[in-house]
Amino acid sequence: MARAVAEALETQSWLAVEAGTGVGKTFAYLAPLLLSGRRALLSTATQSLQEQLYARDIPALSRALGLPVRVALLKGRSSYVCLQRLEQARSGPVAGSLRDPALAAGLEHVHRWATASVQGDLAELPGLDERSPLRPWVSSTRENCLADACPRLASCHVNRARRVAQQADWVVINHHLYFSDQAVQVSGESELLPPVEVVVFDEAHRLNEIGVQFMGVTLDSGRLRELAREVAGQGPVWARGQRPWAHLALELEQAVRGLAGVPRTGAAAAGRCRWAGPTPDGLDPRRWMQALQGLAQALRAMEHALEATQGAAVELQRLLENVRGLRVEWPRWTSPRAAGLEGDSVRWADVDGAGGWRLVSVPPDASTRFSQAGSAPQAARSWIFTSATLGGDDALRWFTEPLGLQHHPGLRTLRLPSPFDHAALASLYVPHDLPEPGEPDHTARLAQAVSRWASRLGGRTLVLTTTLRAADRMTELLAAMAPTGPGAALQVLGQGRLSRRALLARFRAAAGVGQAGAILVASASFWEGVDLAGDVLQLLVIDKLPFPSPDDPLIEARAQKLTDAGLSAFNGVYMPQAAQALRQGVGRLIRSETDRGVLVIGDRRLLTRSYGNALLAELPPMRRLVDEDDVMRALDELALTRASTKGR
Repeated sequence: MARAVAEALETQSWLAVEAGTGVGKTFAYLAPLLLSGRRALLSTATQSLQEQLYARDIPALSRALGLPVRVALLKGRSSYVCLQRLEQARSGPVAGSLRDPALAAGLEHVHRWATASVQGDLAELPGLDERSPLRPWVSSTRENCLADACPRLASCHVNRARRVAQQADWVVINHHLYFSDQAVQVSGESELLPPVEVVVFDEAHRLNEIGVQFMGVTLDSGRLRELAREVAGQGPVWARGQRPWAHLALELEQAVRGLAGVPRTGAAAAGRCRWAGPTPDGLDPRRWMQALQGLAQALRAMEHALEATQGAAVELQRLLENVRGLRVEWPRWTSPRAAGLEGDSVRWADVDGAGGWRLVSVPPDASTRFSQAGSAPQAARSWIFTSATLGGDDALRWFTEPLGLQHHPGLRTLRLPSPFDHAALASLYVPHDLPEPGEPDHTARLAQAVSRWASRLGGRTLVLTTTLRAADRMTELLAAMAPTGPGAALQVLGQGRLSRRALLARFRAAAGVGQAGAILVASASFWEGVDLAGDVLQLLVIDKLPFPSPDDPLIEARAQKLTDAGLSAFNGVYMPQAAQALRQGVGRLIRSETDRGVLVIGDRRLLTRSYGNALLAELPPMRRLVDEDDVMRALDELALTRASTKGR
């Protein structure tokens, strides 16, 4: 792989490499890049890998080769604390609107941390995950940032990070920031990222999914409610008495609730609605259009009020620009033809039943934006794409086709299998006596088994679920089953209770000498980018096969395209997606040549359906366990081996 990367750098060409776990892909692209002396962007799908590259891998390689390199870590704006918004939330003009004691206590905790933090990276705060209600109050967005007019401009963490990045040889970013930079360039604003000669995409299998998000447009109830809160808080401070700010905010809040309350024409009370015609399927068309008109009127009234107070304060000017941006997007939701959306754009509406909703319009893939990015005059000359899962064939079509790379004249593909002897290192068990995954008691029955297995092993168990709802349910069940008493209980760690970094730190600590051990239950991003090498993780449980949801409009659109062409949507869309996701999840177990572990996939369809063997063939060869007695013996062997190793 290193030789292939070196050749791509020398010939200024493109390279896509599927590198199985243990190949050492990080050093395989870093070493030739460091030796080349070229300036580069290193982009990852997850912030955890960003931090690993910046803090561990690059310094280690630089020391080993004796070659210094200036490296900067750069994340998106919302990853940094905004000192101005934090101060306003604590004791500034909008503080009066924050009456929740828990929120006020959380703000003080953030403030104490922020006064000592050098980087201002919110990932440093262990109790602040991505879903925390504190996030909007302590970070900024493109819409509410005061930019050059901010009184805290000199100490702004975002600007500092960007200045450092402009001077660096390598900038470690994530895919979201890469596509955000592309969007900013298209809009004519200044670029976020410096010009470079090389772009490396690690975890490249996520590029299409993330690119589609940034190429589309989303309008959601949370964004509008935040706008209403900002207007209600900032208006009276900078233009008191000039406009009925509280009334304007209330009108917008009511309009947001009105859209959430549009009656269903079907049986379901909430969920995802396909949107191929003038209105989303399953929602009352007349009430839908009335609700959209109500939103438009509320935004128009807010726009007029903010226009009348232009010049009063930069905060009001930013709110005005935000409202104008929403009004420009409005034809997309009311008249697709007026917005020029006749092509392949896919639209849908999500209504959650609790007053929340989201309207989405995206292209079916990221090929247009990606091909434009690669052909721009200032674009990098060498492009490296790598991941442990890029496809099931030598051409890596699962990866290249959605990005429009399959016909790129300079693209070379390479597949390198894992060098680990999985048959000697790992065992696989597929329980035949569990309910079908769609049955209501599947999660409860699997939780009972996980509790038995983890207790036998002493924790060191990671449970990956296909949905956050299943993760929450599994966490609750396992916590209820855990024995009580001093030193008796395994810790049960659930995603969403703490930040990702804090969860992994606690899980590792629980595997220490004298500790009772832990079970970590997670979904979504924990299927990839998690490195728990050694005996920290020895039992990996996957609850179900990760088939994409048939209700996903993007999946449906891609499947329909294949069906229209006379091809199998299941074989062309659903199976490849499931295989790639399953390989990513399974890759969490064996991370080094000395690791040992047991993999359990709690989905008996692997044994009963015709596609089961095809999915099993996508996994590394492992010793098969036939029943629970086999599992218990395998877990006992792991515990015994661990004890004898510690004794030496």
